Amino acid sequence: MAITASSGGGGDFEVVPIGTHRAICYKLVDAGTREEKFKDEEPKKRHTIFLFFELPDLRTAKDQPFSIFKQYTLSLNENSALHKDLKSWRGRSFTEEELKSFDMSNILGVSCDLEVEHTAGGRAKIVSIFKPDGGAKKVATTNDPVMFDLEDYCLEFSGESCDKSKEMCDVFEGLPNFLCEMIEQSFEMAAAHSKGRKAEEPKGLAAMAKMPKTVEVPDGDFDDDIPF
Repeated sequence: MAITASSGGGGDFEVVPIGTHRAICYKLVDAGTREEKFKDEEPKKRHTIFLFFELPDLRTAKDQPFSIFKQYTLSLNENSALHKDLKSWRGRSFTEEELKSFDMSNILGVSCDLEVEHTAGGRAKIVSIFKPDGGAKKVATTNDPVMFDLEDYCLEFSGESCDKSKEMCDVFEGLPNFLCEMIEQSFEMAAAHSKGRKAEEPKGLAAMAKMPKTVEVPDGDFDDDIPF
């Protein structure tokens, strides 16, 4: 299935420095839908995705490219962060047709420029994404380009296991723990588990075989002292 659209990195590792850096998107993760409350707003259902970028010009102590991610609500509403960043990255507006269904997998392996700042706690965060000099292009990445498709992953638990769902299980195993927890707590996973349980319920003759048998009581006298 395709992921279509109708914060920053951190942890006990080296932090991406402040500044503008050349980057390539190498991972897209659909983390599903949850009910979230922001400040004084009423709780709302939000479908969340994460974009991961590698920074080829910045190397860690292990000589790997730095990595950073940004969290988005999966929406191309003109006021959404995803709409604004993709528009800036592409260097052009969306067509009406693209706004109806934009295949997010198109951005995997595509170059861009990232503006990075640090939070008060010292974590790196992406504040802007830009079209790079010469335009955004498909380029090779050090990390294997990968997309976690939640819809395919859910098939493994809804009684519809297939090659795609098993492939997503492998991708899931390589995700950070916080993302695995978000995915497992999503409404999509709850629905998949519910569907899977129903699919396992016996039907027809099998269901009848599991029904409790009626106990026939033989005729005869009973002791009046039996307390039931």
